[in-house]
Amino acid sequence: MSDPKNPVPGDQIIDASDIELVDITPEEIQKFLKIRDGIDKAMANVLRLKSTEIERAGLSPNDVQRAITLIKQYQRIEALLPAAEKLAEKLGETRALRAHEVNQLLGEIASQARRRGERDSKGGEIMGPLADLFDYQYGPARKSAATRAKANATPPQEDAPADNGS
Repeated sequence: MSDPKNPVPGDQIIDASDIELVDITPEEIQKFLKIRDGIDKAMANVLRLKSTEIERAGLSPNDVQRAITLIKQYQRIEALLPAAEKLAEKLGETRALRAHEVNQLLGEIASQARRRGERDSKGGEIMGPLADLFDYQYGPARKSAATRAKANATPPQEDAPADNGS
């Protein structure tokens, strides 16, 4: 593991506390100017400017300093992003695995409790505290069975017209 201030993909600790993060909407992002090829050279060019060159070009020193600050923040974010993306990917994959493992165990626990509850004379006391687990585990099967039963049910036949003997 590397330094949290300078993480590499695969690190679990990322320190981005030096960056003021923002949360904006997708609509706002659509209005932003897009970065194009050559941005790195353009930023490097501004970072290399000397005060005499800034003065000679008639540039605002405040604007140049603000640009330098933003460029450094942008570069810092670029350095952190691969590690942060990998961390987010690993968190998502780990969450999926844990959900899978939890679901397997919930199924086993529900089966064990149900078998025990069906054999025991006090089955209600065994199964009662696990009602939410049973609803989760067996609810989809019950719903599916009810849907199948409803689909297989023959619709009531309408009364045949009475033969009035004519």
